[in-house]
Amino acid sequence: MRLDKPKKLLGSWNETVDRRLREPVLKNTDGFERLLDGEATSAVGTAYTPVEEQYSNELGVHRPGDSRIILISGVSGIVADPDATLDQVFAARPAITDLAPVPPGPLGGAARCGSSQSRDGLVNLCAWADVYTIGMVIFIGFPQTDNPTDSFPQIRSELEHPAP
Repeated sequence: MRLDKPKKLLGSWNETVDRRLREPVLKNTDGFERLLDGEATSAVGTAYTPVEEQYSNELGVHRPGDSRIILISGVSGIVADPDATLDQVFAARPAITDLAPVPPGPLGGAARCGSSQSRDGLVNLCAWADVYTIGMVIFIGFPQTDNPTDSFPQIRSELEHPAP
């Protein structure tokens, strides 16, 4: 398997140009690489927004009218124990509460989702591990009435593909 970022996530979300959003996902990706048995065969670390970003001298890169963000991190390679790997992923994030297993989608493996509060509001986080990949999807700024984790299996299937 390999991970690739789609040009548009969920059909219409745009990849961000904001380096402040990309830095944390690249850090996650580096951490996931250390959980593999051997070298990574692919990696993805990026962020998506539902609106076209704009730039101004006053605000820098900003997203007018919609502040929701989806952060994506993942690696492919050999994962010896997917469940133990997920334990390690969430142990590194002690602020995540309400952690529960969720359906991993058609690609199988193990998946869990949880949430936390940040200065930006509610943060929902889902992670998966199977014998070939480790990944995480973080949903920031979604209203509590939404359940962004419902789109987790679709996002995962947009990222993960059989290796050529």
